Amino acid sequence: MKRKITVSFIVMALVCALVGGATFALFTDSATNSNNTFSAGTLDVNVGAQTYEVDVTNLAPGDVVDGSFAVTNDGSLDLWYKVSAAGTGALFEDATPCTIAITNPIGVYNALASGANATVNYKISFPLAANNDYQEATGTVTFTVNAEQVANNPTPFAPVTAE
Repeated sequence: MKRKITVSFIVMALVCALVGGATFALFTDSATNSNNTFSAGTLDVNVGAQTYEVDVTNLAPGDVVDGSFAVTNDGSLDLWYKVSAAGTGALFEDATPCTIAITNPIGVYNALASGANATVNYKISFPLAANNDYQEATGTVTFTVNAEQVANNPTPFAPVTAE
């Protein structure tokens, strides 16, 4: 009798295993999408050649030089840009130095779309009050164009803080 109980228990276990196994059998599948490439955009600002409306090699007191140059966005992202100018040398020193003013664009920062260009206009003034100390003086003007991305940047040229 003990043998019949054991055989019955084994048969029941096998039936349960078959029924349970068949109950938990599901169709399955999986797929992989591995061709996801991401790349960062670029900021690439370029400055073109200078153009002048007067001869800048023979300045006299009272002269005003109007000039311009192009700023080009050769990057893939739209950018904010700002222009600054600095003069060095004897023409930009002492009591009545030449002055430099960016006349266009006037804003602190300006937007420039990818592939676009803009003209920067400036004025260099040699004061009429300049004395004989400035004869044969020379000077150099350096224009700097700084750029930042427009995307996700509502306050360009503000200090960035880590979060």
